[in-house]
Amino acid sequence: MQSPETTAQQTEAVPSNPAPKVITQPDFSGTPQPIGQWTERADFPQCALGVHVSIHGFAGVVVEIVNQSLKVRSQDGITQRFNAYRLKTLFAPPDRTKPVSQTLSMERPKPVAEPPPAPDEPEPPAPVRRHITNPDFEQPVRAIRTFATQADFPECAYGKHVDIPGFAGVVVEIVKGSLKVQSPTGTLRSYNGGALKKLYGRP
Repeated sequence: MQSPETTAQQTEAVPSNPAPKVITQPDFSGTPQPIGQWTERADFPQCALGVHVSIHGFAGVVVEIVNQSLKVRSQDGITQRFNAYRLKTLFAPPDRTKPVSQTLSMERPKPVAEPPPAPDEPEPPAPVRRHITNPDFEQPVRAIRTFATQADFPECAYGKHVDIPGFAGVVVEIVKGSLKVQSPTGTLRSYNGGALKKLYGRP
């Protein structure tokens, strides 16, 4: 038969379920702390019990935690409940261990569209080459001075039988202001129209 002392010791060794803690006299002193400071802790929500907190503009003291739900009482006596999991999700700090996913494009950057090339300006038409193949040496010979004094020289001398001091013949062609003069013997000489104008163009 066991002694009363042994029975008493066994009775004291049996742990009793601790009663839920309730803050009956909340302390509203100090500035309410943002609830986010507590949701980051591993022992949340238990660590917030009795703390003067601010949740989305509602300030009060966490007076009780029941089934992961925080009861917060304001200084005016208003009590609101907040789900601990919801608060942890809303106020959890961003996870910076995960690298920021960057979508790498394997496409080469598209070149900037260049304006279409301007259409090439049409080249001036080549001057029509006029050449007298059968010069008329029967026409009278006239001094080059007769033509050099005219405004449309050397064109006015084209096809004419002219006398340039030291040489006589027909102007069979005019190319870029130069006169090609062919003699009756077939000799061909070129004379610069500008030079002839200076020498013989004075009235």
